[in-house]
Amino acid sequence: MSAEAGEGVGLRHRLEHALVRGALAALKVLPAGAATGFGRGAAKVFFGFAPSRRGILRRNIDAAFPEKSAAEKKAIGKASVENLGAAFMEFLGSSELSREDILARVELEGEENFAAARRRGKGVFLLSAHFGSWELGAIRAGLIADPISSVVRPLDNPLLEEELEFRRTRLGNRVIRKRQAAREILKALRAKETVAILVDQNVIPEEAIFVPFFGRAAATTPSLALLQLKTDAAVVPVYTWPLGGGRYRLRFEKPILAEEFAGEGEREERVRAATARYMAVTEEAIRGDPGAWLWMHNRWRTRPA
Repeated sequence: MSAEAGEGVGLRHRLEHALVRGALAALKVLPAGAATGFGRGAAKVFFGFAPSRRGILRRNIDAAFPEKSAAEKKAIGKASVENLGAAFMEFLGSSELSREDILARVELEGEENFAAARRRGKGVFLLSAHFGSWELGAIRAGLIADPISSVVRPLDNPLLEEELEFRRTRLGNRVIRKRQAAREILKALRAKETVAILVDQNVIPEEAIFVPFFGRAAATTPSLALLQLKTDAAVVPVYTWPLGGGRYRLRFEKPILAEEFAGEGEREERVRAATARYMAVTEEAIRGDPGAWLWMHNRWRTRPA
């Protein structure tokens, strides 16, 4: 444990860390490929004791898919819980995977879109979401050419954060913490590097603009839009689609360019239009496989005044 991680560590942090270390120990004795099933089962048990999260999940799915039957919505919720558990355990187990193992587990689609964005020579933003196995997807993206930088919000538990950062950076990627993000992102783009950022989670009112997401106004960070308009870097949507059996497809969509928003008027309107576009392509991906997204996150908690 690093000195930094040791600061401010309480009993709850140590207990959480012990649970994760126990899960890692279990992975070592499970048969090959069993992490996915173990994670699904563990997630169902956990959410069985988390009524508030179950309520958020049900309300979100009900609001997003009013046209679906109760059985269909129940299936989406079940798949979402199981996907989270599977993805988490597979990511924990990634510390045992070689570069070749990652290449075999995560196939690519649309790599030409990423290549076209890189050829512009202005750096690239990868726009993604808590969809499928986003952590494995980031590792795989860093193996295409150069390592990438992922913008992350550190966990409250420094012991768990250290575990995650080790896995995120083990094969060359690096992390940019949100509290120092702008300067580090600009530095990476000036070096023509790639920065991955997830914008599908709720933000506080002081940091938010509201754009449509599944038919409801969603508090969304304008940071990516501001940075894209400042740097002219392309934004490439990319999502990690589950294929089953611990395998995924990392699919790069057509790049979104800053020039597409030039006719939207003043800067504020261009930022809003760009942010709305990011959330629209994210919604489209989620509708393609609703059970792969993190419905138990309180995405619409912040409401417009």
